[in-house]
Amino acid sequence: MISDYSKIPPIIYESAGTDRSDDYNNSNDSVYLKRKLDYYEKILLEKELQLRIVRDELELLKKNMNHK
Repeated sequence: MISDYSKIPPIIYESAGTDRSDDYNNSNDSVYLKRKLDYYEKILLEKELQLRIVRDELELLKKNMNHK
């Protein structure tokens, strides 16, 4: 666990759709929280789609292996 948040690389914050100052100043701001929630919902949907694609590819590979 990171105890000194100043050592977290900025790219971590950028990939979460926020910046370092947002977490300290706006953590209870409803607009900020809504934006962050929307971002995480988008990421979740993308990951679910990626998972579905990988599962489909796995099933296709299984079928191809069974036909040989």
